[in-house]
Amino acid sequence: MSLRSFEPLVLPGLLQTEAYARAVLWEAGLLLRGDVERHVAARLARQAVLRRDDPPQFTAVVDEAVLRRPVGGPSTMREQLLSVVAACAEPHVRVHVVPSTVGAYAGLNGPFVIATCPDHRVAGYLDNQLQGQVVSDPDDITAMMAVWENVRGEALSHRQSVDLLREVAETWS
Repeated sequence: MSLRSFEPLVLPGLLQTEAYARAVLWEAGLLLRGDVERHVAARLARQAVLRRDDPPQFTAVVDEAVLRRPVGGPSTMREQLLSVVAACAEPHVRVHVVPSTVGAYAGLNGPFVIATCPDHRVAGYLDNQLQGQVVSDPDDITAMMAVWENVRGEALSHRQSVDLLREVAETWS
């Protein structure tokens, strides 16, 4: 199985630390404390998919602005970025950053995930302010794949991205 995730505004939930996830959910001011804690717990539980014996190949592309947005403050950001660097040491996790020098590109239209099953079935997932939407129509999947190729094409290599993650993490000291 493979998961391809693009996020222009925050780090993907599968890579979020508890403090970062809590800050993303709490600082928006739209959820009550109990709801935030429930959402954080659910998000952290989903991360187990990357730690199982046969994890999916997970490739994430994020916009560089995600690394520089002060979610939760400097210590939360430093811990979060170093956590992503550590996750990238796993052979099944790849992260790529679209540098801020790139102007407009297809990813600015919003986040998405493309999942490919071992039997080659493909599904997409779109997220917005109200709900998530699973997409399986072949034309929609083709369009999502074209967007993926665009954002992946604009991004730095995995190695360059990890170097940038380390560099930006140090600025949060």
